Amino acid sequence: MKTELSAPQVEFYRENGFLVVGDLLDGEELERWRAALADGMARHFRISGRHNQGRDDHYEGVFVQCVNLWKTSEEIKALVTDRRLGRLAAMLAGVDGIRLYHDHALVKEPWAHPTNWHVDNAMDPFHSRQSIMLWVALDDATLQNGCMYFLPGTHKRSRFDVTGNLNEAKIDGLLEEYPEWREIEPAAAEVKAGDGVFINGMIAHAAGPNMTTHPRRALSILFMPEGALYNGRPAALPAEVAEHLRVGDVVADDKHLPLIYVKGSFDD
Repeated sequence: MKTELSAPQVEFYRENGFLVVGDLLDGEELERWRAALADGMARHFRISGRHNQGRDDHYEGVFVQCVNLWKTSEEIKALVTDRRLGRLAAMLAGVDGIRLYHDHALVKEPWAHPTNWHVDNAMDPFHSRQSIMLWVALDDATLQNGCMYFLPGTHKRSRFDVTGNLNEAKIDGLLEEYPEWREIEPAAAEVKAGDGVFINGMIAHAAGPNMTTHPRRALSILFMPEGALYNGRPAALPAEVAEHLRVGDVVADDKHLPLIYVKGSFDD
């Protein structure tokens, strides 16, 4: 696993709002992540009894997804709480501590819809321009099978009150709120399996449809800067956490939102 970033990489992330890290995982690690995802998703659907494949809702046709697999899979837990990844996220975000908000398995199946332009952190229970996600490709992500696109620099100007509607067929709905962004040339992030993409929570991003006969698999880790404040939106917070929070409280719960990395720890 790559555990270091260069100064130009950090600068690129902070200027553009995303960073592709090639060969984040080596071949053995990639197979471990693939096996963990398959087992974790199978376990999730056995427990929940739900699977979103085949529903009429537009968003359900974008991808098959699972959240918080780490709570039912020890293998997923080991992957998404790896302090080395937390350290990279903290370095890019410029924060001293990183918590796990949740993991998010995303499988864009054959003929899946495109993912509309949206901004992630506007939907989260905390608002922070230091919010950051790591998206790990478990298959090659190409123009043909639905790689991600970014509007570089929009993380600096996006607002916390506009998210983008993922549940409509109109892919550019977000741009109605930001007409000036229509002049920004989207950056396509074609990546190889095992590559990682760090994504600022406030950057506008989207993905194309999967026009192949094979799934495009990814496992993402949503990180929360230590000290983030609750904004009143429960979002993906467990109910037992949200019910004890008031607007303005620090969002910190070691059981449900484990602290992954703290700057200055003994093995930093």
